[in-house]
Amino acid sequence: MQRNRIVWTGLAASAATGAAWGQLALETTGRIDEVTVYRGQALVTRVVETGAAGGLQEIVVGGLPQAVVPSSLYADAAPGVAVRSIRYRERPIDRDVREEVRALDERIEAVQRAARAGENESRLLAEQRAYLVQLEQFGGQTAVTELRSGVLDAETIKSLSEFIFAERARLAAAELAQQERARELAAELGQLQREREQLAGATARTVREAVMFVEIEGDRTRELRLRYLVNQATWDPSYTVRTDESHNGVTVEYYAAIQQLSGEDWGDVTMTLSTATASLVAKAPTLEPLTLALAAPAAQYSEADALTMRDDYAARKVQVEQQRQQSAAGERDARREEFDSELNELAANIWLLDATAAGRVSKRGGAGAGPEEAQLSVTYAIDERTSLPSRADRQQVQIAAIPMDADFYKVAAPALTAQVFDEARITNTSATVLLPGPVSTYVDGRFVGYGEAPLVAASESFTLGFGIDSSLRASRELVERSEEVQGGNRIVDLAYRLAVQNFGHEEVRVRLMDRMPTISGDDVRVTLLGGAEASLSPDPDYQRRDRRTGILRWDVVVAPAAIGADALAQEYEFPLEYDKQMSLAGLPVQGG
Repeated sequence: MQRNRIVWTGLAASAATGAAWGQLALETTGRIDEVTVYRGQALVTRVVETGAAGGLQEIVVGGLPQAVVPSSLYADAAPGVAVRSIRYRERPIDRDVREEVRALDERIEAVQRAARAGENESRLLAEQRAYLVQLEQFGGQTAVTELRSGVLDAETIKSLSEFIFAERARLAAAELAQQERARELAAELGQLQREREQLAGATARTVREAVMFVEIEGDRTRELRLRYLVNQATWDPSYTVRTDESHNGVTVEYYAAIQQLSGEDWGDVTMTLSTATASLVAKAPTLEPLTLALAAPAAQYSEADALTMRDDYAARKVQVEQQRQQSAAGERDARREEFDSELNELAANIWLLDATAAGRVSKRGGAGAGPEEAQLSVTYAIDERTSLPSRADRQQVQIAAIPMDADFYKVAAPALTAQVFDEARITNTSATVLLPGPVSTYVDGRFVGYGEAPLVAASESFTLGFGIDSSLRASRELVERSEEVQGGNRIVDLAYRLAVQNFGHEEVRVRLMDRMPTISGDDVRVTLLGGAEASLSPDPDYQRRDRRTGILRWDVVVAPAAIGADALAQEYEFPLEYDKQMSLAGLPVQGG
């Protein structure tokens, strides 16, 4: 707790209390104890210690940051403390910057001296290079003369050449280092000069304070909590997923990348992360009656126009709702009525579009189908106290490290790549909801690649990749293509062979994937022939989803050292039958 400082404020005695409640104000900064980081804002809680004297007190909490939301100030009344009022104020104070300016001037002079020394060194290097050129020219001319005279001294020429080449290398390295140093000094000088300009002009600064009037029961010190919102604070999720070479489960390390530029440092605080929107309003908006009247016929909106306008109204409704949640304490009732009225008006416009749009308006696919992050409100409490300075870069804080069950397998899709990948179906066995975010995957401490995690609820499963298995290779080849015309139809028969080679010493399970076309309508008939259909994976999830879209999956076991002719092979065949007067998209028209 920072030491409190007592200052004279000249407050009059309060007749309402029947006693002289004092003319002293307690000036303090309190201690930042809790922070809840939202997406775009943060709720900061300072612990403030009152004076020991009972009765009414004025407490001035200074050092509020530049990004504070003034209307969000409020205080939690502790036992024995009644908060009578709280307000925000800004006031300028003089600032003596002479010592700081002098210190900057000394640093600027030191950098300038170093720059001048560098310039002298550059000139010396240039003179050395010019002399070396002259020496090289002299040596060359001398060698030519001696060669003509038949008295060439080869050893001297060799020594001179080696000296010239060595000096050229030394000068090149020295010039490069000097150029880099000159750039560094120029950048440092520019930064110092900018700091000096800013500091020399800042003869005064603004302090931001919360002024509270509280009433204390008894003559002893008590604590209360001052809370306020700050802007320029946000966080995003990210993950590191680890497993070992034996793939004995996985550990999902859940991180938050926090960025806060509020202007105050959060030191040793209890931190909470939330996807909710900070709200200062407890009451739900009032739903007003919807009145309807008839008017002269008007042009109806098309389905596309109606859906676009509906989205615009819905987006505006979200904005108004957020503004309502953060409405100022002093104007809460009036502003809340305005926000409620606008919310009702926007909702009425949406209903009117639904009722008057031309034709049938259907819900677009995917809208509202399942939980979306924007609709989800989750909160994570960080186990240990955390420190986060106010700075531009994002700072990583671990939310949790969660062991999870995982079913590992290999995936081969030779139509796309010869590489075979490790994948795992991971089940979130914790109660923690995982938000969408980037994933870094590691196997036995070795980084294998990046991925993306979806929104994962408790007990839900998701799929992650764990990199390439270099001991496996996959291939796909067209074994046979035939074509014939029967009546008015053309039949194109295609047979493919998929293969997986295993260069390792253990058998492996592989999901061997390919695809055949799916057709909407009856214009083209496609049928998977032979035993390929029966040998497809019986996995219920695959049969329910992917099989219907033409994705083929065989769950195979590849023996160790299955190379060349011993490679695992899977063949399949399907005919395409369609009107001979037509052609398949992307294929040339055939005669006949």
